[in-house]
Amino acid sequence: MLTGLATDVGRKLAERWAAAVVLPGLVFTALAAAGMTLGQRHWSDLDLLRHRLRALTADGSGSTRTAVLLLGVLAASFAAGLLADALTGPYERALMGSWPGPLGRVAGALTERRRRLWDARDRACREAREARELGPLEAARNDVALVRPQCPTWAGDRLRAPAARIRLEYRLELADAWPRLWLLLPDSTRQPLIESRQRLDEAMRLGGWAVLYLLLGAVWWPGAVAGAGAALVAWRRGRERAEEYAELVESAVDVHLPELYERFDGESRPVRAGLGPAVTERFRKGAGARRG
Repeated sequence: MLTGLATDVGRKLAERWAAAVVLPGLVFTALAAAGMTLGQRHWSDLDLLRHRLRALTADGSGSTRTAVLLLGVLAASFAAGLLADALTGPYERALMGSWPGPLGRVAGALTERRRRLWDARDRACREAREARELGPLEAARNDVALVRPQCPTWAGDRLRAPAARIRLEYRLELADAWPRLWLLLPDSTRQPLIESRQRLDEAMRLGGWAVLYLLLGAVWWPGAVAGAGAALVAWRRGRERAEEYAELVESAVDVHLPELYERFDGESRPVRAGLGPAVTERFRKGAGARRG
């Protein structure tokens, strides 16, 4: 039974690895080879490409050279996949608004601009006198962010919103409570969270591939076009997946927080906001607030 389970898990991991790394790597390697062969001046010269390809296997040792070429393509595809994965982290940080030092002033200016817009729309919500006016005004404010912006990008604020909203509602620090709550979640709640996080990661990985294609544009301009298209799709998917994942995290806390309180404080319903600080301090064990 265990052997069968291990085989099944290994097969699924191999399928995921092939779909996420090998196949996109093969496509990129083929296009990169074509682009570097054709260059900018002959970017669409298919006759030149066929001629160069035939020249690789023209002599008598064609089969050996073909085998070596295939191994080289596989190695290059694997290397491209690893590089795209390495670029996923920087792309995710850029989308989430964690910009490096030189861009700090730009990030601060964008964050302040978003705050002013949010403050104006929040003020309009508080000044609304009729319920029919409040709905559209709240929707307009929430289009900027669910809470007062702390980030230059929408996606960054959306992923930060659950922690802020849970702090306001329950006076509980999500960073300290989440690892304990995760251990209590049933599979029916865990699985959608895992799958949502995987979809978010896939969107970020597409951003890594977009960067590679943009770099390819330096020697073959159609690569830049493909990279720009991939970046646009990755940006759109990143926003959608961030919305989905943040909503599921906050929902999991709303639904299962009584179980956490019952386990650690002996109370369940109703959830009292006064329990939040005490439970948070218990989780921290005197170590103070988490950093980073």
